[in-house]
Amino acid sequence: MKKLLLIIIVVIALGIWVMVSPPQDGGYLLIAFGHKTIEMSLLFAGLLLVLTWFSVWLVLRLLRGGWSFARNFSGYFAFGGARAQQRTNSGLIDYIEGNWLQARKKLLRAAPKVESPVINYLFAARSAHTMGDRAEADKLLATATKVDPDNDLAVALVQARMDLESGLYDQCLAVLLRIKTRAPHNPVRLDLLRQVYIAREDWESLQEIFPQLRKANIGSQSELDALEIKIHSEILKKMGTETRRLFQGDRLPRLRAAWHKVPGYLQKDNALLVVYIRQLALNAEGDEAEQLIRKALGREWHSEMVYWYGRVSGSDAALQLRTAESWLKQHPHDPALLLTLGRLCLRNHIWGSARDYFKESLRIKRSAETYAELARLVDSMGEHERGADYYVQALNLNIEQLPELPLPKVRS
Repeated sequence: MKKLLLIIIVVIALGIWVMVSPPQDGGYLLIAFGHKTIEMSLLFAGLLLVLTWFSVWLVLRLLRGGWSFARNFSGYFAFGGARAQQRTNSGLIDYIEGNWLQARKKLLRAAPKVESPVINYLFAARSAHTMGDRAEADKLLATATKVDPDNDLAVALVQARMDLESGLYDQCLAVLLRIKTRAPHNPVRLDLLRQVYIAREDWESLQEIFPQLRKANIGSQSELDALEIKIHSEILKKMGTETRRLFQGDRLPRLRAAWHKVPGYLQKDNALLVVYIRQLALNAEGDEAEQLIRKALGREWHSEMVYWYGRVSGSDAALQLRTAESWLKQHPHDPALLLTLGRLCLRNHIWGSARDYFKESLRIKRSAETYAELARLVDSMGEHERGADYYVQALNLNIEQLPELPLPKVRS
């Protein structure tokens, strides 16, 4: 800009100098065309040529600048203009950064002037929902559907997510089922279904869509494996609760049928097998549980399964005790096995051995449950003071360390 101003000043100064005090004997230029002639000094002709070149350059520069200005000017007002798109981008950044109020404001101002306004309305609706204005969010979703009916799937997914976050599980499920025929394998829809079924504890429905979840990789491999175990565990627990309302003779067939629905590769999973064994024990099916535990421990040692071996009531208590004693040779320091042996001794009326096993288990690992078993035993044997002491120790393991506080002194 400074260079341009300097050139203009120099050219004007030269022009004034040539016109007011032209140099003498500087030569002249004669131009003849037809019957007309033009005569001027050579210096003036050169100055005129410079002025002409400068004028052409200046006009071209102004024309180029005018076109740029017109283009920028139209961007402020034309549909899909640069300013509206810039405001949309800024609103999306505000949304990502958590500036919900600014995001909604910018997105709505730019919506009428961008090529795809549905994006603006969807994110503005999400912003309104996050701020707690659900009525405004629903209104914006309706506007999004109106301005672009072809994107009703995106609108439905946003609405379902907002329903899920608001705890409106029935509404969320209704929306997701409504779009099933249009997008049966959509990963976002499947993930939302997963979440709403878990929230509703609808494990049977979750089991139905689980193959699709795995195929669509909704979560990592470890997460999907854990979810599969969770699904079958909850179904078994539900069945165990239902069968406890039946007559004893009707329980085992129902429990077995539920277990046989579990895939074979999962029936060897120790955590899931423990769930099934627990339901058998709670339904007084001790013989079935005892056989399953012995078979499982023959494949792999599992302390929790050993623990349940002491809680199931088989028809042959002596056989259970001999079986557990055979495990003691290879696992003499397993506190769960020692607790189980103590309980099996109680079932066989061997009081002294039961007390010894409980004490040995506590020596290896302190446990409130083992203390309680020992307390109950010695109290029944007439050692009330010692039993009370064991009960106190069991209680202390279940509460946090008490703070140091002043207490009243006992008067002598």
